[in-house]
Parts: sequence; structure tokens; C-alpha cells
Amino acid sequence: MKNLLFISHDTTRTGAPMVLLYLLRWIQVHQPQVKADVIAIRGGNMEGDFKNVCHNFYNYQECIKTQPLTITQRILKKLKLFKLKDKKAVFINLMAANNYEVIYTNTVLSVPLGVEISKNSSNSKLIAHIHELQVIIKTLLPNLSNYLPNIDILIVPSKLVKQNLIARWNIQKEKVKVVYECAKVSEKDTVFNTQKNKKKFVVGASGMVHWRKGYDIFLLVANHINKHYPKADITFQWIGKLPKSIAPIIDEDIRKLQLENNVTFVGEVNNTAPYFNAFDVFLMTSREDPFPLVCIEVGLIGKPIISFDQAVGTNEILKEGGGFIVPYLDIVAMAEHVMVYYNESEIKDSHGAQNKKSFSKFTPELICPQLYEIIEKHLK
Repeated sequence: MKNLLFISHDTTRTGAPMVLLYLLRWIQVHQPQVKADVIAIRGGNMEGDFKNVCHNFYNYQECIKTQPLTITQRILKKLKLFKLKDKKAVFINLMAANNYEVIYTNTVLSVPLGVEISKNSSNSKLIAHIHELQVIIKTLLPNLSNYLPNIDILIVPSKLVKQNLIARWNIQKEKVKVVYECAKVSEKDTVFNTQKNKKKFVVGASGMVHWRKGYDIFLLVANHINKHYPKADITFQWIGKLPKSIAPIIDEDIRKLQLENNVTFVGEVNNTAPYFNAFDVFLMTSREDPFPLVCIEVGLIGKPIISFDQAVGTNEILKEGGGFIVPYLDIVAMAEHVMVYYNESEIKDSHGAQNKKSFSKFTPELICPQLYEIIEKHLK
């Protein structure tokens, strides 16, 4: 048996955990000799899915949670006759004792724990799958440089991420391997939306409502079109988790911009397919996004995409002709290219067809073997 450990920052239905889940499912089917353990630093709505595809599953936060002291323990502690065990150290030593051949950390948040376990193991190789760009790295793990000497190889989801690590973190290019992300949609969803009686042209966006994803830009694009093309029959829909702290801000922005009849933030949904199929064009308004899975998903169902230059790894695929790449944060340019699709259905259909072809290369069946090949090279 090959003994591997995978560490995820959480088990939510978001990009990096989804890619890891696809990989674990592929390993379970195609590499039955592998015993894969998983540590999730935090839980999430896919915890059950992860448990189904691994040998042992550990929720790190639960494992290191300190239980309240009993009365006897409190008395003994006051008398200095009782000392609490360091649960973090106990957990790390427990994991290290398994002598995993490869430890695979998924996202920068998982790197510190992976390094600690690796340093206490004998001959474990450490792979770091870095799904983040500069701002998020600086926000979540600003001391990444301290951990880099302990990492044997880095996997990144786009050339954009590789370039950032080389230029901003002084990592040798030979140490960084590009493997694009993967996603899947059901067969029925890959058919073009042919609703001839659809009344409105739908501009869509998706993702957790967060500054990085550019929800404010989405509103400003809608505002530009509403002001300059008031007769255009266009509606804007954002699909994705809407934090309670942000919802009132968006509501007030929509009211002040008089966009109540044009813009809807739908929130998180279990099935995105009906919404994605109804989109005519997809706006990727992110300020930085390494290789968003949603672009693969909408691309696979034949939707054109508009995104910002320098911001998104999927621009490397859009250059094949599946959309428009506009100057960074240029709201007017993004709005005007929406109107190109609105007025020229042939261009919209042509770009959508190109995306359907281009993004067909990024399915779990094609990408997971590439990820496992890197793992296999580092097995003992």
C-alpha cells in the first residue's frame, strides 16, 4: 500500500476543496493500492463526501479542541500537580508517526500544518498545491517564504500563479508545475440554451460575494448599461453565498443606483445548472482568481466570458477565442463588451462554442492523472 496524506483548509463546496475531492475520487477508482488519509483544518458542507473517499478523516479543529477541565483537574492545576497536554503537538506527532510517503497540502492555509507533520516524519515528501495569487497569499500566509525550503514541489493551477511565485516569492521555476484546475457538468447541461421565447438577456456572475470576486464591479457594470442603454432588455444575476454582513450593503447600493428591476443576488443554490444555462454571457469580475472552476463550468455549457487582464488564470484559455479580456478594472470596457454580445448574437454563439471546445480539456478524467503523476514521482 502507498501511504499518502492530503490536507485541505476546509471541506466547503468551493474551488480548491472541489479539485481535491475530484482527485481523491479518481485515486479511489484508479489507484486502489493507495491508502489516502485526509485532514481538514476546518469542516464544511462536503465533509461527508471526503469521508467517503479516504481511509481516515480528521477534522483538525475538532481533534485539537480543549475540553473543559473537571473540578479535580482545576484543583490539581492550581496545586501545579496537573499539566494540560499540548493537543496540537500530540496530533502532529500522531500524524507524523504514520510516516506518510507523500504529504499533499491543498492551498496555502494548509502549508504550515503540512510542514510541521513533514518535519516530524521520516523521509516524507511535501507537495504544496498553491491555488492562490498574491493578495490572498499575503493575507492568509504572509510568511510563506519561511515554509518554502521544506516544500519539495509546488503545483499551481495556471501560468499566472507560477509567474507570481517566481517573480514575487523567488521560487525556482523548475520547482513549480502547472496543472490546470478541473470541473464537471452533467451531460444534459452541456447542450446550448435554445430558449427562443426567453424575454430577457441575462448577464451572470457566480462565487461567494467577496471583494476579491468583484461584486461591486458587477453592480457598476450593470449601472453603466442601465444609464447608457436604458432600452436594453438586460438583467443581471449573481449566484453564490451572500454573507449576512454584506447583504444590506448590496441592497442599499442597488436601491441608490435604482437597479431594483435589473440586478438580483440570488444567494447560494444547490443546483446552479438552471441559472448557468439561462446566462447569455458570464462576467468574471474578480480582481484575482487563479483558475476559477465556474469558468470551466460555464465554458463547458457554451457561454462566452468577459474578464479582466492580469487578474484571472482562465484568460490563458479565453485567448483561444471564447470571450473578451478587457483592461484591469475597466468597467466601461466590460459593459461595452456585454453590449457587443447583446447586439451580435453570432459573436456570442461563436465565442460560446469555442469555450465549449476549449474547456473540455479540464475535466477530472483528464486533469487528475496529471496531478497523480506528480505525486507518484515523489513516492519512495
